[in-house]
Amino acid sequence: MNNEKFNLIDLFAGAGGLSNGFEQTGYFDVKYAVEINEAAQQTYIYNHGQNNDLILKAPGSEISDITQIDFKKVKLDSNRTVVIGGPPCQGFSNANRQKNYIISNNNQLVKEFVRVIRDVQPIAFLIENVKSINSPAHKFFVTKYDPNNLKDFSSKIHLDEISKEDENKLYRFDHINLLTTEDELLKSIVSKFSIIDEVPSPIIDQPLLNTRLRVIERKLKGDKEVNFKTNKEIREVKQILNILKLQSSLDNTVSELINLAIDSLKAIICQTVITETLRKDLLSFIEFNRFLTRCKELKDENIDCDRLDTVCEREQCNIIVKAEVKSYNVVDYLERVFRSYGYSTCKNVLDAAGFGVPQRRKRFFMMGIKTEKKVELPKENHCNIYTVKDAIFDLQEIEPQHELDSYDFKVYKSNKEFTTELTNYYRDFSNKDELYNHINPKSKELSVKRFKAIQENGGRNFHNLSDELKGTYTDASRTQNTVYLRLNYTEPSPTVINVRKSMWQHPTKARALSVREAARLQSFKDNFVFKGKKDQQYQQVGNAVPPMLAKAVAEKILSYLKHIE
Repeated sequence: MNNEKFNLIDLFAGAGGLSNGFEQTGYFDVKYAVEINEAAQQTYIYNHGQNNDLILKAPGSEISDITQIDFKKVKLDSNRTVVIGGPPCQGFSNANRQKNYIISNNNQLVKEFVRVIRDVQPIAFLIENVKSINSPAHKFFVTKYDPNNLKDFSSKIHLDEISKEDENKLYRFDHINLLTTEDELLKSIVSKFSIIDEVPSPIIDQPLLNTRLRVIERKLKGDKEVNFKTNKEIREVKQILNILKLQSSLDNTVSELINLAIDSLKAIICQTVITETLRKDLLSFIEFNRFLTRCKELKDENIDCDRLDTVCEREQCNIIVKAEVKSYNVVDYLERVFRSYGYSTCKNVLDAAGFGVPQRRKRFFMMGIKTEKKVELPKENHCNIYTVKDAIFDLQEIEPQHELDSYDFKVYKSNKEFTTELTNYYRDFSNKDELYNHINPKSKELSVKRFKAIQENGGRNFHNLSDELKGTYTDASRTQNTVYLRLNYTEPSPTVINVRKSMWQHPTKARALSVREAARLQSFKDNFVFKGKKDQQYQQVGNAVPPMLAKAVAEKILSYLKHIE
């Protein structure tokens, strides 16, 4: 194989876990990275040769925004270039599973990845995402065709073009539920709309004020008192009132709905008893405004919406307003578009624990190679699973520090009685006494009490605390099992997230995990240094792809590139 290294373009790079794994093979050299977060940029630059030119930006811009970068002007040999990246996945994550529609600018970043592949034409690529991305519930919507849009990856014309060799169309007819209501006044208003362009703009359009309306809505639906304790809350409600009072050009039924909402908000501000009628009137207005907001989102995202359909549910006395659209599965789309660009692709969900990472972490991967041969991702090996003890036991007696400014990094002392293959991997660098990022926040008194209680009673998480120690949580019964999670030395770690926010605990110590301990669970070597504030470091670790997993996929890609050469 040619000893010359392959060029690497790292998109949505984060701290650089994915590229770090590729570099560990010795056959890849990062040429450019795209990452919008400044703290993650600092980490990336520090660990990839400290070259500021690594971070790619549009000419004249100070922000590494992929949507603004022209990749046709990136001058690299396409036959020696590999593109990797994990587009942000908010729309596809389980956190959004309650939604039956997903129209999000974050999801459009997947199509930015496609654009880079189209314009760079690399010899290979790798895309990484949440394991649920291939779920039927996660989809894109067909958009209207715009001949002037060079980023058309959603119109029927584009989708038909990339699917012309397939018998079946990529998209299907679908609908998005915009509103369900039993309110007679609201029914009379929304039933007038048959096409999306007939729907007016939202009455309350500012995100901050809509957040205030959602808070009010939750309290009204929960039959709780709606009162405002701070000047900020009162100021926001008065802003909403002023906007409603200025609405004059609407038809009579909408004006009636707004006037009823005004009466309800005045009653809340004056701390008058909220009657059932006032409660229903305000809830109806909030539902209407949400309907208008969803319609605006359809228009803003240029969704090809054939019509609005009003369906009557007679048994429930409800009507449902639906937007008639066309949708397609995200992964099906990626397979077809990459095939049309000349790539053989494969996809799978890989568990990091099967590649030497001391963590159960399942992520979706799609690999593409410019070859006519069938390609496959690497196979998991579960014969030798590493545990939390393998990962961090040698750090147990090294107390984490709390201050970034005065951090002493010459604190590592090897534990000769406990050395594993993982320990040798983490410490594979020359400065044997250096330990970076072994830092955690100084816990508050209540947090320390919780740590000690969980440790002393052999508990696993927040739910093992007494009711007295759960008092600061609004609904303790709904708290996730990952909150105040105490790790188990005999098992791999669960999926590492921002362990600071979730207050993860050391297996045997009544304290929070350090950034370095979390990084080890992610398989970062000890000489990989995280930059930024403590919370930013924790977030970078939680967002990262484990380098060991990335290395295994990189080696598989190399095996195909070797045959091509």
